[in-house]
Amino acid sequence: MTKSYYYCGMLRIPQKLVRFIALILGFYASAKVSANEIPEIHAGYYIKSIQINNKEEKATIDFYFWYRFEIPSDSSLISTLKSIEFVNGDIHSMEFFETKTIGKEHYVQGRAKGDFRFEADYSAYPFDKQIIPIQLEHSTINDDKVRIVVDSTSYLMSGVEGTKWGLPGDISLKDMIFEKALFTTDSRLYNSNFGDLTLKNSKSKYSRMTYSIYVQRISTPYMLKFLIPLIIILGLAYLVFFIEAENLDLACGLTVTSLLAAIAFQWTVSDDLPNIGYLTCQDKIFYLGYILIMLAMVQTVWTYHLQKNGKDSLVQKVEIGGRWLYPVIFIGGLAYFILSSVQ
Repeated sequence: MTKSYYYCGMLRIPQKLVRFIALILGFYASAKVSANEIPEIHAGYYIKSIQINNKEEKATIDFYFWYRFEIPSDSSLISTLKSIEFVNGDIHSMEFFETKTIGKEHYVQGRAKGDFRFEADYSAYPFDKQIIPIQLEHSTINDDKVRIVVDSTSYLMSGVEGTKWGLPGDISLKDMIFEKALFTTDSRLYNSNFGDLTLKNSKSKYSRMTYSIYVQRISTPYMLKFLIPLIIILGLAYLVFFIEAENLDLACGLTVTSLLAAIAFQWTVSDDLPNIGYLTCQDKIFYLGYILIMLAMVQTVWTYHLQKNGKDSLVQKVEIGGRWLYPVIFIGGLAYFILSSVQ
């Protein structure tokens, strides 16, 4: 049997090898075209209002939404493609304003309001920053058959910078400010087929679009609300350094009263936060105050016994040292905790 060859200059290539290479390239091109042909749902949001509940770690968001996709050849699939859900939210109400065809695309616009959960980090409270997400997935179709992407075309037409997409200029929060809003797209893997035995494996993967709203707490009012009363409480304990050592009852009364007042005050100002297993910046400042009150109590008892033993000169030195050391420790500790939290 005669072998067939292709000639490239002086190089002789077997025809079968050329066909094999062409077959491989054909499969690659086919796979690439197939990947590009996966239908895309272009989605976007416009925020109307947000109310954040720190204690329950959720945000009630009222917003407009829209999405559009190319009309499939089988028009009966339109209702299936329209089936999307907000996976991290409990929707209270949803209404559709408009559903129409624009050229080759199906367009849907509506408004929704619901509670959206977020993973809060209060370690820097009241200097904390939070990220509030709105996560959108398709309800039934895996990511190899449909993808959710950002409707960047619509946002670019608005002329708004990318970090402000979906945020109106006049929106405000009671005690926080908006930093930015960002879109991200990925796929969410679920280790379940949700009872659908037609799936080839026991896992499901869905396209997800996340709209993350970055907010920062306005810390000045919070600091004034708890720092001024705390300074007054610590000031009462500070008075023991000016009380004669023999007045033990009066000095102990001041420190014990200051300690109880500080504990009660901390419970009051911490009521806005959930039960968390780590210390916030506010907690650290309170614990610094507890330590100072305890040191004032120790100084009171110590100087009382020193005076009983006739060491009046040492009593005077301890009291003068305490008068300087007490405010220095508080101011230094306060500055350290605040600066380490705002970074």
